[in-house]
Amino acid sequence: MGDQEAKEVPNRIQKAITEVAQTAEGQELFRYLLRQCNFHTSTIVGDPRSHEINVYGTLFNEARRRLYLDIRRYIPHGIRRKIEN
Repeated sequence: MGDQEAKEVPNRIQKAITEVAQTAEGQELFRYLLRQCNFHTSTIVGDPRSHEINVYGTLFNEARRRLYLDIRRYIPHGIRRKIEN
């Protein structure tokens, strides 16, 4: 992939996400993704016996949450509020 092509990808992706988010079906899709990525919950995983933080589980959950955060920035603010509330 050339430099020019690499610069165009985010614009194409932003446009696609915006168009999808404007539909009722797209909003439902992003709500599903939001839940699957644990956007509204803590990413920290603890061991119930030792009460220590499970670093690997926490990193996994944060990486999963990051997926939605990366997509979220392309959803227009007004639509994002409808999806996340």
